[in-house]
Amino acid sequence: MAVDTPARIVIVGAGPIGIEAALYARFLGYEVTLFDRGEVGSHLLEWGHVPMFTPFGMNCTPLGLSALAAQDDDYVPPAEDAVLTGSEFVEQYLLPLAETDLVADGLKLRHEVISISRKSQLKQQNYGQPSRSAEPLVTLVKDAEGHEHLFESEIVLDCSGVQGQPNYLGGGGNPALGELASRPQFEFGVIDPSGADRERYANQQVLVIGSGFTAATNICELSRLARESLETHVTWITRNEIPAEGSGPLTVDQEDPFPQRRRVADQANQLASDENGHIDHWPETTVKGIHYESQNDHFHVTLAGKHEGVHTFDRVLADVGHRPNLDMLRELQVATCILSEAPRKLAALWFAGGGADACQNDPTALVHPEPNFYILGAKSFGRRSDFLLSIGFDQIRQVFALIGDRENLNLYAKPLPPSK
Repeated sequence: MAVDTPARIVIVGAGPIGIEAALYARFLGYEVTLFDRGEVGSHLLEWGHVPMFTPFGMNCTPLGLSALAAQDDDYVPPAEDAVLTGSEFVEQYLLPLAETDLVADGLKLRHEVISISRKSQLKQQNYGQPSRSAEPLVTLVKDAEGHEHLFESEIVLDCSGVQGQPNYLGGGGNPALGELASRPQFEFGVIDPSGADRERYANQQVLVIGSGFTAATNICELSRLARESLETHVTWITRNEIPAEGSGPLTVDQEDPFPQRRRVADQANQLASDENGHIDHWPETTVKGIHYESQNDHFHVTLAGKHEGVHTFDRVLADVGHRPNLDMLRELQVATCILSEAPRKLAALWFAGGGADACQNDPTALVHPEPNFYILGAKSFGRRSDFLLSIGFDQIRQVFALIGDRENLNLYAKPLPPSK
């Protein structure tokens, strides 16, 4: 059943997908409130010095560009083929978009969503019944001063991403022994050892954990530092064995459409196999325990596997992936995959052989038993790490076609006339 304008929509997360979803909803005439516990694009700014893998043309929408042109006659977008850093993307596109009239009016920063529920109905009530949607959804929010507020809406879009929820280090996914106490002292994500983080990492013994593109990017960044600060040494541990001698820990797709991503993987693999460099790669190795010694500002790390034993490091970088925060959704009838923690229907398409964009031809893959609740963006990919913004934009289009019961609704089909 269609939810017509001017229904109320709550959106969680002021990243690219949340901002674009808010714009899409406002353009259609919905009343939008957009929450973020930090600032606009805060997750992007955490790796702001790093070039994005995809060009700007894949990271913007016709609707977004139209809104910016309507807001400012002098706005000039980056070139479609420009490869921006995370900070450049926020400064040149995302933040200006958040400041447009259509988005800014409903934007509430430094507001953390604590929980979402159905008004006057418990999780176990009215499963699959039309009466479930008779009452609004209720979002509990805590503001920057610690005050709590309730917001009612007919629709909730969870675009909160996964970057704030890193996985644990232990071999089976549990926290390693001592990890919870030591976590505040080590880093997650991509660091800037040639810039803001140089003093912290120069001439240090650094442990990098993980085998994805985040770890690979850190390895490349740290190798540059090591060539300048010669006492810098990096140990890179990965849990899997190397498929072939000299191949490195990352699988490189030579047909990868994004050259920057392929270059990072190639370079990291070369560094891992260079016996004369500043980087030691230890495959088939996991973290069993970790203890931070504050007096000497270093870590004693107990490793299991091929390089078992206790080793000492000055810095620890944990790049072991992320998971979605499902705690805020505990009172909703949300169906997630037991393996990936993505929406169950979407994950089923993947396991049936569909690619990352498997939901393009089946928008119902984004539907949960909870009426008018949707997970979009990186969070919809659960523990997968291959989400692209262009997929998220298509999810926005699909969801609003479902919400309005208008199969052919597509505000991204062509540039729209200016709207103020």
